Amino acid sequence: MFDAKQPINIHLRTPDGVKPVRVRFPTDEEWIDRQKKRKVIVKQLGRGVSETTIPDSAEADAALLARIRLPEENAPEVDAFEASRIIEQLSQADVDDVVQEGDSFRVMLRVLGGSVAHILKMPSAKDVFEYRRSFARVLDLPYNRQELIINLAPAATLFKKLLESSEGYAGDVPIIHQAVAVKAAIDALDGAFQETGDPN
Repeated sequence: MFDAKQPINIHLRTPDGVKPVRVRFPTDEEWIDRQKKRKVIVKQLGRGVSETTIPDSAEADAALLARIRLPEENAPEVDAFEASRIIEQLSQADVDDVVQEGDSFRVMLRVLGGSVAHILKMPSAKDVFEYRRSFARVLDLPYNRQELIINLAPAATLFKKLLESSEGYAGDVPIIHQAVAVKAAIDALDGAFQETGDPN
């Protein structure tokens, strides 16, 4: 059972041994803020090949860790790169499966501490259009580069609109899980559309 209100003990493995770090789960606002600070740079290398980097993400993660870390005696020092590993662990939401059930999708995720599921109504074409328009802001930069700024808020709005039920949560569904579930449902819808549209 995932409970965002419970303190989380993370055992960070390092060359100097295990560092125990005690944190609270970030709020939705903190996840949104972190994502906005993590600018994604996509560089077109030619011939359909691109390179994606997230510069300065460690600093944003270190700032977030400083906010969510719970006070402890003799708490070990954690550098920015270790902070990134901790935040990545907290943000884990991997899609295990998406199953269509009538006019809905059951999205199964693997998250920190277990598995959860969401039943989401099928999004309309308008829902998908508005979500995609708002979710990422793309800026064209010199030298064949683009900067993507991700905004999680539209995913949360669409999640609330589509949600029929969630399983495996002791409280509210964190926005970081909502975003993954919504994207999985849209990807499944796109996949189903391509299959039905295949003339062969």
